[in-house]
Amino acid sequence: MIIALTLSTNAQASSDFQIWVPININAQFSEQLRGFLELQSRIGDNASNFTTAIVRPSLGWALNKQATLWVGYLMQADSVTPDSDTYLIENRAWQGFTWKDTANEKQFIWEVRNRLEERFLAQNSDPSIRWRTRFRIEQLIPDWSSWSVIASEEIFVNLNDNAKNANLQAGAQQNRLYMGVGYRFAPEVQMETGYLYQYVWRNPPSVDQNNNVWMTNLNLNF
Repeated sequence: MIIALTLSTNAQASSDFQIWVPININAQFSEQLRGFLELQSRIGDNASNFTTAIVRPSLGWALNKQATLWVGYLMQADSVTPDSDTYLIENRAWQGFTWKDTANEKQFIWEVRNRLEERFLAQNSDPSIRWRTRFRIEQLIPDWSSWSVIASEEIFVNLNDNAKNANLQAGAQQNRLYMGVGYRFAPEVQMETGYLYQYVWRNPPSVDQNNNVWMTNLNLNF
């Protein structure tokens, strides 16, 4: 379905090659209380200019070993143009629910992550409400359990219209498909790297955005 939607959209979609580097810090404060901090930088304009910085802290409450409720904040700075030193700031509140489980003697790991976001964007007085769902799987390589193969699919949907921004209307907003490999240096430290295909739907006169991204994650667990 996602492939069909992508192929049926504007053939004049603009494209870009980007590099994303998220650093994800997970902390367990008690049996139920969790903490999370993401620091992410993005280099766009065909990997020639620093275009985005993201800070995303949150707190979680584990309902059981699989399910966790989250509440968090995000600050995102996006350059006005790819080569600009002027940045627009987005403030975002969000609430989430994750379910993470294993199978095949913990060699197969899967996770469903849901987030509801209230986005406070520059030059928009009303918040843009967005829902996003990601399904992620990780398969450890037999006899090489430090290595794994990872894939994920995430869809973003705007839930309300915004009178001041034609690209913030209700409906599918973007899709992200990722495939990569991971290496665990220690139980607390894992690095992932791979290819992410991002497609962003836009309304005329804007054209759709078609991004090819090389993403490298550093995951720290305490």
